[in-house]
Amino acid sequence: MSRFVFYLGFSLSILSLLCFGDIGEDMTDDGWADLERTFSDPIRALRSPVLNRVMRSLTWLGSFWCLAALVLVVLLWPGSRFGVRDKSVFLGLGISEGLLNGGLKAWFGRPRPGEDYAPMVEEKYFSFPSGHSMGSLCVYGFLAYLLCRRYPRWRWPVRMATMLLIATVGLSRIYLAAHYPGDVVGGFAAGIPCLFLAMVVHQGLILTGKGQSDVEADVSAGEGSDEHEGNG
Repeated sequence: MSRFVFYLGFSLSILSLLCFGDIGEDMTDDGWADLERTFSDPIRALRSPVLNRVMRSLTWLGSFWCLAALVLVVLLWPGSRFGVRDKSVFLGLGISEGLLNGGLKAWFGRPRPGEDYAPMVEEKYFSFPSGHSMGSLCVYGFLAYLLCRRYPRWRWPVRMATMLLIATVGLSRIYLAAHYPGDVVGGFAAGIPCLFLAMVVHQGLILTGKGQSDVEADVSAGEGSDEHEGNG
């Protein structure tokens, strides 16, 4: 990880935390509620039978079960495609992100959108921050980071596809009225520092040589140039 990437990620993390704090402080104000409705009403006005099915599918991609299954697939992936350190950090990120999101929901205790929003899904837990948004950013974001390191030539298509997927998962939560817009933005804002920290930890394990199996050590000897290119 270059210094530029590190400082960029650090700066984005600080800005995200400030944004998260502002939303958490303002979301009980009437003015904030009006602002959220200004953004959510046009999105919900697009509802149609076809788009309803699309959005339900997209929101499933950010669900706990889908993200947990993805982490499990990476953990059980055979061969040296994903190394010990990759899997360890990925698992740690998935668990810690889920626990943090649950704790934040309990702390803020924001109710879900009411009947005036015509919610299309039934959610039983608190609303802020969005677990789908936070989880998608962390899990898909870190997987994209790993893939970009392994396949540096494909890093831009992977990055663009990942950002599009994460954004549409968040959009689906507003469309289905499972969340207020502030919940989705708050989920992204809480997820960015988590993702950045996981990347820093992963880079630290690389520099110290920890978390590598014997097979990985042989593989990494031949992929140093690829990893260097992927760090940009």
